[in-house]
Amino acid sequence: MSNRPTLRFPLVFVLGVARSGSTLLGRLLDSHPEILTLGEFLRLDRALRHGRPCSCGARVERCDFWGPRLGWIEAETGYDFRRFTPDFYARIARSAGARVACDLSKTLTLKLTRGWRDRGEGYVFLVRDSRGVLASAARRGESVERLLNKHRRWMNRLYRFVQRRDERSLIVRYEELCTHPEQELRRLCEFIGIAFDASMLRPDDASHHLVHVSDSPYLAGRNEISLDERWRGELAPALLGRIEARMESIEVFRATQAGSRWTRDP
Repeated sequence: MSNRPTLRFPLVFVLGVARSGSTLLGRLLDSHPEILTLGEFLRLDRALRHGRPCSCGARVERCDFWGPRLGWIEAETGYDFRRFTPDFYARIARSAGARVACDLSKTLTLKLTRGWRDRGEGYVFLVRDSRGVLASAARRGESVERLLNKHRRWMNRLYRFVQRRDERSLIVRYEELCTHPEQELRRLCEFIGIAFDASMLRPDDASHHLVHVSDSPYLAGRNEISLDERWRGELAPALLGRIEARMESIEVFRATQAGSRWTRDP
């Protein structure tokens, strides 16, 4: 008798905000032999229009993985994400010998799935300490003050979205994923309904073809999974205070016990 778990979600959407660690999570999941992570696949048309490379380094249309598939993807959907269906995702997964398709499109996912009613999809809400998210934005020259209110709105909106889909949603904290990767990956596999595979802990051993994802060099080319808390040395105390004051009441942080991390002590 087989002990193989019963697959719960053949389609998984990762929710979150930009710079929350979704590329790392996507690479970890994609290292599982039964999971195909597509990247921010709802932005495929944008990646093609602007010549953004696949995570393998090649332009998407010249990628060894995506190039042969783009013809039927265009014929079936016209690259219009509103025409993406669970069956469409399943076909892509099967073409790679996978049982699960994972899309990292985060906030854009809400536009596609808001009218769906249990079509076999599961949602993973990746939550990262807001100070890390906003420090990453500042590193790219963006205004933390300008982004703070937008960030707060999206965290509330995403949390309400997954609360309404409680049985099909899992909240994962970036900090826990980095400090206890095997524990969190086992929890993710149990949620999806597949067996944990140790290859998930060595993402750089696999080839990944993720569309429209972060090009950050942080931890690139390594199997190391480490917590990025550069914000501790990058954000001024006054700015940290303003971020904390705006975010400490956000329910999702209380629900995941992230409130305990709201301390300026290293």
